[in-house]
Amino acid sequence: MTWALLLSLLVKSSLIAGAGLACSRLLAQRPVDRVDILRGVTCLLLALPVIMAVLPSLKLALLPAAEPLIAPQNLPMWEGEVGPVAGVEISGALAWPTPALIVGLIWLIGVAAVAGRLLLGLHTLDRWTHEGRAVKCPAWRTALDTQTTGRPPRLIANDRLSGPLSWGAAPGVILVDPTSLAERQAAPAILAHELAHLRRKDWVFLVLSRLSLALFWFNPLVWALHLDLVARSEEAADADALTTVDRQVYARALVRLAAHPVPRSIPCAASPSASRREVEAETPTGLFP
Repeated sequence: MTWALLLSLLVKSSLIAGAGLACSRLLAQRPVDRVDILRGVTCLLLALPVIMAVLPSLKLALLPAAEPLIAPQNLPMWEGEVGPVAGVEISGALAWPTPALIVGLIWLIGVAAVAGRLLLGLHTLDRWTHEGRAVKCPAWRTALDTQTTGRPPRLIANDRLSGPLSWGAAPGVILVDPTSLAERQAAPAILAHELAHLRRKDWVFLVLSRLSLALFWFNPLVWALHLDLVARSEEAADADALTTVDRQVYARALVRLAAHPVPRSIPCAASPSASRREVEAETPTGLFP
Protein backbone atom coordinates (compact mmCIF):
# COMPACT_ATOMS: atom_id res chain seq x y z
CA MET A 1 0.00 0.00 0.00
CA THR A 2 1.53 3.32 -1.11
CA TRP A 3 0.30 6.89 -1.00
CA ALA A 4 -0.34 6.76 -4.75
CA LEU A 5 -2.41 3.56 -4.44
CA LEU A 6 -4.35 4.91 -1.47
CA LEU A 7 -5.11 8.13 -3.32
CA SER A 8 -6.19 6.15 -6.38
CA LEU A 9 -8.56 4.03 -4.26
CA LEU A 10 -9.93 7.15 -2.58
CA VAL A 11 -10.65 8.90 -5.86
CA LYS A 12 -12.16 5.87 -7.63
CA SER A 13 -14.26 4.76 -4.67
CA SER A 14 -15.49 8.34 -4.24
CA LEU A 15 -16.56 8.50 -7.87
CA ILE A 16 -18.40 5.18 -7.61
CA ALA A 17 -20.07 5.92 -4.27
CA GLY A 18 -20.97 9.49 -5.25
CA ALA A 19 -22.46 8.38 -8.55
CA GLY A 20 -24.45 5.66 -6.80
CA LEU A 21 -25.87 8.06 -4.22
CA ALA A 22 -26.81 10.56 -6.92
CA CYS A 23 -28.45 7.94 -9.14
CA SER A 24 -30.47 6.43 -6.30
CA ARG A 25 -31.89 9.82 -5.38
CA LEU A 26 -32.41 11.31 -8.83
CA LEU A 27 -33.26 8.36 -11.06
CA ALA A 28 -35.32 6.11 -8.76
CA GLN A 29 -38.65 6.87 -7.14
CA ARG A 30 -39.53 3.64 -5.32
CA PRO A 31 -37.50 2.52 -2.28
CA VAL A 32 -36.95 -0.90 -3.83
CA ASP A 33 -35.37 0.66 -6.93
CA ARG A 34 -33.11 2.83 -4.81
CA VAL A 35 -32.02 -0.22 -2.85
CA ASP A 36 -31.20 -2.11 -6.03
CA ILE A 37 -28.99 0.75 -7.25
CA LEU A 38 -27.18 1.00 -3.93
CA ARG A 39 -26.68 -2.77 -3.84
CA GLY A 40 -25.09 -2.72 -7.28
CA VAL A 41 -22.78 0.12 -6.27
CA THR A 42 -21.76 -1.80 -3.14
CA CYS A 43 -20.84 -4.87 -5.20
CA LEU A 44 -18.88 -2.65 -7.60
CA LEU A 45 -16.91 -1.21 -4.69
CA LEU A 46 -16.02 -4.70 -3.49
CA ALA A 47 -14.83 -5.59 -6.98
CA LEU A 48 -12.81 -2.39 -7.42
CA PRO A 49 -9.50 -3.73 -6.00
CA VAL A 50 -9.78 -6.82 -8.21
CA ILE A 51 -10.57 -4.72 -11.27
CA MET A 52 -7.56 -2.48 -10.60
CA ALA A 53 -5.30 -5.51 -10.21
CA VAL A 54 -6.56 -7.43 -13.25
CA LEU A 55 -6.97 -4.71 -15.84
CA PRO A 56 -3.68 -3.78 -17.52
CA SER A 57 -2.44 -0.25 -17.06
CA LEU A 58 -2.37 1.86 -20.19
CA LYS A 59 1.04 3.15 -21.18
CA LEU A 60 1.32 5.88 -23.79
CA ALA A 61 4.60 6.22 -25.71
CA LEU A 62 5.10 9.99 -25.78
CA LEU A 63 8.79 9.78 -26.74
CA PRO A 64 10.57 7.34 -29.06
CA ALA A 65 12.11 4.40 -27.30
CA ALA A 66 15.76 4.86 -26.48
CA GLU A 67 18.22 2.46 -28.04
CA PRO A 68 19.84 0.06 -25.56
CA LEU A 69 23.45 0.74 -24.65
CA ILE A 70 25.92 -1.83 -26.00
CA ALA A 71 29.20 -2.30 -24.20
CA PRO A 72 32.31 -1.91 -26.41
CA GLN A 73 33.88 -5.16 -27.48
CA ASN A 74 37.36 -6.48 -26.59
CA LEU A 75 37.73 -4.36 -23.41
CA PRO A 76 39.68 -5.91 -20.54
CA MET A 77 37.54 -7.08 -17.60
CA TRP A 78 38.41 -6.05 -14.05
CA GLU A 79 39.81 -9.00 -12.16
CA GLY A 80 40.92 -7.33 -8.94
CA GLU A 81 39.22 -7.08 -5.54
CA VAL A 82 36.99 -4.29 -4.29
CA GLY A 83 38.14 -2.94 -0.96
CA PRO A 84 36.36 -0.69 1.51
CA VAL A 85 35.52 2.78 0.27
CA ALA A 86 36.92 5.62 2.30
CA GLY A 87 34.32 7.55 4.29
CA VAL A 88 31.60 4.86 4.00
CA GLU A 89 30.61 2.92 7.11
CA ILE A 90 28.55 -0.29 7.07
CA SER A 91 26.06 -0.39 9.91
CA GLY A 92 23.91 -3.29 11.05
CA ALA A 93 21.19 -1.00 12.49
CA LEU A 94 17.61 -1.56 11.32
CA ALA A 95 16.26 0.93 8.82
CA TRP A 96 13.30 3.16 9.66
CA PRO A 97 9.93 1.96 8.27
CA THR A 98 9.16 3.41 4.90
CA PRO A 99 6.12 5.67 4.33
CA ALA A 100 4.53 2.91 2.23
CA LEU A 101 4.82 0.49 5.15
CA ILE A 102 3.30 3.01 7.56
CA VAL A 103 0.37 3.68 5.21
CA GLY A 104 -0.21 -0.04 4.77
CA LEU A 105 -0.24 -0.64 8.53
CA ILE A 106 -2.73 2.19 9.13
CA TRP A 107 -4.99 0.82 6.41
CA LEU A 108 -4.80 -2.71 7.84
CA ILE A 109 -5.66 -1.43 11.32
CA GLY A 110 -8.79 0.23 9.94
CA VAL A 111 -9.74 -2.92 8.01
CA ALA A 112 -9.26 -5.06 11.13
CA ALA A 113 -11.38 -2.69 13.25
CA VAL A 114 -14.38 -2.64 10.91
CA ALA A 115 -14.18 -6.33 9.98
CA GLY A 116 -13.63 -7.32 13.60
CA ARG A 117 -16.75 -5.46 14.64
CA LEU A 118 -18.72 -7.32 11.99
CA LEU A 119 -17.36 -10.69 13.11
CA LEU A 120 -18.21 -9.86 16.72
CA GLY A 121 -21.77 -9.03 15.68
CA LEU A 122 -22.11 -12.32 13.81
CA HIS A 123 -20.83 -14.21 16.82
CA THR A 124 -23.30 -12.39 19.08
CA LEU A 125 -26.23 -13.21 16.79
CA ASP A 126 -25.25 -16.86 16.66
CA ARG A 127 -24.96 -16.98 20.45
CA TRP A 128 -28.31 -15.27 20.97
CA THR A 129 -29.93 -17.71 18.55
CA HIS A 130 -28.57 -20.77 20.34
CA GLU A 131 -29.33 -19.36 23.80
CA GLY A 132 -32.90 -18.40 22.91
CA ARG A 133 -36.05 -20.47 23.01
CA ALA A 134 -38.45 -21.27 20.20
CA VAL A 135 -41.59 -19.14 20.20
CA LYS A 136 -44.66 -21.32 20.75
CA CYS A 137 -47.25 -18.58 21.26
CA PRO A 138 -50.24 -19.41 19.02
CA ALA A 139 -50.66 -15.79 17.91
CA TRP A 140 -47.07 -15.60 16.68
CA ARG A 141 -47.04 -19.08 15.14
CA THR A 142 -50.29 -18.44 13.28
CA ALA A 143 -49.04 -15.13 11.95
CA LEU A 144 -45.79 -16.77 10.82
CA ASP A 145 -47.54 -19.68 9.09
CA THR A 146 -49.97 -17.33 7.38
CA GLN A 147 -47.27 -15.10 5.90
CA THR A 148 -44.74 -17.73 4.80
CA THR A 149 -44.72 -20.24 2.01
CA GLY A 150 -42.32 -23.15 2.05
CA ARG A 151 -39.81 -23.51 4.84
CA PRO A 152 -40.40 -20.81 7.47
CA PRO A 153 -37.57 -19.01 9.29
CA ARG A 154 -36.72 -19.93 12.86
CA LEU A 155 -38.63 -17.79 15.36
CA ILE A 156 -36.61 -17.39 18.55
CA ALA A 157 -37.25 -15.38 21.72
CA ASN A 158 -34.33 -14.04 23.74
CA ASP A 159 -34.38 -11.80 26.80
CA ARG A 160 -31.12 -10.12 25.78
CA LEU A 161 -32.72 -8.28 22.87
CA SER A 162 -34.07 -4.75 22.91
CA GLY A 163 -36.15 -5.19 19.76
CA PRO A 164 -37.07 -7.69 17.06
CA LEU A 165 -34.47 -8.40 14.39
CA SER A 166 -33.72 -10.82 11.56
CA TRP A 167 -30.50 -12.26 10.22
CA GLY A 168 -29.04 -15.03 8.12
CA ALA A 169 -29.52 -16.38 4.64
CA ALA A 170 -32.83 -18.00 3.65
CA PRO A 171 -34.84 -19.16 5.45
CA GLY A 172 -33.07 -17.12 8.12
CA VAL A 173 -33.78 -16.39 11.77
CA ILE A 174 -36.14 -13.92 13.45
CA LEU A 175 -35.29 -12.99 17.03
CA VAL A 176 -37.95 -11.41 19.22
CA ASP A 177 -37.50 -9.50 22.46
CA PRO A 178 -39.81 -9.99 25.51
CA THR A 179 -41.60 -6.64 25.04
CA SER A 180 -42.48 -7.39 21.44
CA LEU A 181 -43.43 -10.96 22.29
CA ALA A 182 -45.98 -9.69 24.81
CA GLU A 183 -47.61 -7.53 22.13
CA ARG A 184 -49.48 -10.37 20.44
CA GLN A 185 -51.61 -8.03 18.34
CA ALA A 186 -48.40 -6.62 16.80
CA ALA A 187 -47.16 -10.05 15.71
CA PRO A 188 -48.45 -9.84 12.10
CA ALA A 189 -46.88 -6.42 11.55
CA ILE A 190 -43.54 -7.32 13.12
CA LEU A 191 -43.28 -10.57 11.22
CA ALA A 192 -44.31 -8.91 7.95
CA HIS A 193 -41.42 -6.45 8.30
CA GLU A 194 -38.83 -9.04 9.27
CA LEU A 195 -39.99 -11.50 6.61
CA ALA A 196 -39.65 -8.72 4.05
CA HIS A 197 -36.02 -8.30 5.11
CA LEU A 198 -35.39 -12.02 4.71
CA ARG A 199 -37.16 -12.30 1.35
CA ARG A 200 -35.22 -9.35 -0.04
CA LYS A 201 -31.93 -10.71 1.35
CA ASP A 202 -31.23 -7.40 3.04
CA TRP A 203 -28.98 -9.05 5.61
CA VAL A 204 -26.68 -10.45 2.91
CA PHE A 205 -26.23 -7.13 1.15
CA LEU A 206 -25.79 -5.20 4.38
CA VAL A 207 -22.99 -7.57 5.35
CA LEU A 208 -21.44 -6.95 1.91
CA SER A 209 -21.80 -3.24 2.58
CA ARG A 210 -19.92 -3.70 5.86
CA LEU A 211 -17.14 -5.46 3.96
CA SER A 212 -16.91 -2.51 1.57
CA LEU A 213 -16.62 -0.27 4.62
CA ALA A 214 -13.74 -2.41 5.83
CA LEU A 215 -11.89 -1.90 2.53
CA PHE A 216 -12.68 1.80 2.15
CA TRP A 217 -13.05 2.91 5.77
CA PHE A 218 -11.07 6.05 4.97
CA ASN A 219 -13.71 7.31 2.50
CA PRO A 220 -16.66 9.27 3.98
CA LEU A 221 -18.73 8.74 0.83
CA VAL A 222 -18.61 4.96 1.31
CA TRP A 223 -19.95 5.43 4.84
CA ALA A 224 -22.70 7.67 3.44
CA LEU A 225 -23.51 4.97 0.89
CA HIS A 226 -23.82 2.37 3.66
CA LEU A 227 -26.11 4.58 5.75
CA ASP A 228 -28.29 5.30 2.73
CA LEU A 229 -28.52 1.59 1.93
CA VAL A 230 -29.61 0.95 5.51
CA ALA A 231 -32.33 3.60 5.38
CA ARG A 232 -33.61 2.62 1.95
CA SER A 233 -33.68 -1.07 2.95
CA GLU A 234 -35.94 -0.17 5.87
CA GLU A 235 -38.24 1.80 3.58
CA ALA A 236 -38.39 -1.09 1.11
CA ALA A 237 -39.20 -3.54 3.91
CA ASP A 238 -41.98 -1.23 5.13
CA ALA A 239 -43.43 -1.03 1.62
CA ASP A 240 -43.24 -4.81 1.24
CA ALA A 241 -44.87 -5.40 4.62
CA LEU A 242 -47.78 -3.12 3.75
CA THR A 243 -48.70 -5.42 0.88
CA THR A 244 -49.60 -8.16 3.37
CA VAL A 245 -50.67 -6.17 6.46
CA ASP A 246 -53.27 -3.44 6.74
CA ARG A 247 -51.70 0.01 6.93
CA GLN A 248 -53.54 1.00 10.11
CA VAL A 249 -52.66 -2.28 11.83
CA TYR A 250 -49.03 -1.79 10.83
CA ALA A 251 -48.96 1.78 12.13
CA ARG A 252 -50.58 0.85 15.44
CA ALA A 253 -48.06 -1.93 15.95
CA LEU A 254 -45.15 0.44 15.41
CA VAL A 255 -46.63 2.98 17.82
CA ARG A 256 -47.12 0.36 20.54
CA LEU A 257 -43.55 -0.89 20.24
CA ALA A 258 -42.08 2.62 20.09
CA ALA A 259 -43.88 3.41 23.35
CA HIS A 260 -41.58 0.96 25.18
CA PRO A 261 -38.05 2.34 24.65
CA VAL A 262 -35.35 0.06 26.03
CA PRO A 263 -31.54 0.16 26.00
CA ARG A 264 -29.95 -0.65 22.66
CA SER A 265 -28.36 -4.10 22.25
CA ILE A 266 -28.56 -4.82 18.51
CA PRO A 267 -25.25 -6.12 17.12
CA CYS A 268 -23.75 -4.85 13.87
CA ALA A 269 -24.83 -7.81 11.75
CA ALA A 270 -28.60 -7.80 12.17
CA SER A 271 -31.66 -6.24 10.56
CA PRO A 272 -33.70 -4.71 13.40
CA SER A 273 -37.37 -3.91 13.13
CA ALA A 274 -38.41 -0.51 11.88
CA SER A 275 -40.44 -0.01 15.03
CA ARG A 276 -37.24 0.72 16.95
CA ARG A 277 -35.57 2.75 14.22
CA GLU A 278 -35.76 6.06 16.08
CA VAL A 279 -34.40 4.54 19.29
CA GLU A 280 -31.60 2.65 17.51
CA ALA A 281 -30.49 5.72 15.57
CA GLU A 282 -29.20 7.26 18.77
CA THR A 283 -26.44 4.67 19.30
CA PRO A 284 -23.54 3.62 17.04
CA THR A 285 -23.33 -0.04 18.00
CA GLY A 286 -25.47 -1.64 15.38
CA LEU A 287 -25.54 -2.34 11.71
CA PHE A 288 -28.09 0.44 11.41
CA PRO A 289 -26.33 3.42 13.03
